[in-house]
Amino acid sequence: MFDEKGQIKILEAFLAVGVIFVALMIPLAWPSSPSLTQQKALANMGTQALLTLDANGTLGSLITQGNWTSIKQSLDVLLPISVTFNLTVYDENLLPLNNQLIQNTNLLGSEAVSVRYVCASQDLNVSFYILQLQMAQIR
Repeated sequence: MFDEKGQIKILEAFLAVGVIFVALMIPLAWPSSPSLTQQKALANMGTQALLTLDANGTLGSLITQGNWTSIKQSLDVLLPISVTFNLTVYDENLLPLNNQLIQNTNLLGSEAVSVRYVCASQDLNVSFYILQLQMAQIR
């Protein structure tokens, strides 16, 4: 009576169109994230900025004084304009020390890279600080 092979071919064609449609929609639903090499480069840039700032004990001294403005200004100079950052300073008990924001702009909606850095003050009463620097590339 009827050719059942034709009906299967039509179903197969609809299924193939559906698979192709879903495959084309996936990149739109999940935007691509920065590549791993870009994230590593950004993390290296942040680590290098903190190392430069801490080279002669300046960073520990600024934290001990609570001079958050100078730390922000130093990071503004050391990091490129296209990098947004947010820095939080913790004591050895992981309690935040900075009572004002150390950031150049808001990181909301950006895919951030986080760098942790440990430094110490060079006073007679040595204090250890843990810094968490979060950075993102402006597009």
